[in-house]
Amino acid sequence: MAEPVPAGSDVSAGTYVCTNCGYELGVQSSESIPPCPECSNGAWRTASGGDAADDPYPGR
Repeated sequence: MAEPVPAGSDVSAGTYVCTNCGYELGVQSSESIPPCPECSNGAWRTASGGDAADDPYPGR
């Protein structure tokens, strides 16, 4: 997955952090990530979950 993750991308469950304001968004299942609800930014950094670089279970 590209970093930062653009809004509208299909992402795996996990936590994503807005690259502008730091808002943390929890995603429960594979879904399209929205723009940030706090600042309307369209880019996210993967903090944890299936798309995170430090995922302890890659490929799951």
